[in-house]
Amino acid sequence: MVETTKQVYVVDDDEIFHFILKKMLEQEGEKLEVTSFLCAEDALEELQHPKGHPLPSLIILDMNMQRMNGWDFIEAYRGIKCTLTQQIPIIMCSSSIDMRDIQKVKRTPELKAYITKPLDSEKMQQIKDYL
Repeated sequence: MVETTKQVYVVDDDEIFHFILKKMLEQEGEKLEVTSFLCAEDALEELQHPKGHPLPSLIILDMNMQRMNGWDFIEAYRGIKCTLTQQIPIIMCSSSIDMRDIQKVKRTPELKAYITKPLDSEKMQQIKDYL
């Protein structure tokens, strides 16, 4: 059986977070290709026009970003998800521990989980569960 490489989109304006997450995913041993987006608009553009790349198996989305934040991304994603060939689970990842944010995530059907930064092995297991 041929193992396929899964695609993961990381949408976060923090380059250090991208670096750390990629290293932690590599340690998990999964066959993954991680595509980094420093702004949500670029990730939406890639989802709409994938240029021959497969759609991601998972999107890890930051809540607080410049220009377009995670909530704005979700709103825009709702407008294009019916054109996609598969459902893509999205995990919101943020340093916020505000209960209002956590409740909003629970009321947002596109979001499968909420993970707080910094990442640790338990949080990485949550991410891995959606791959």
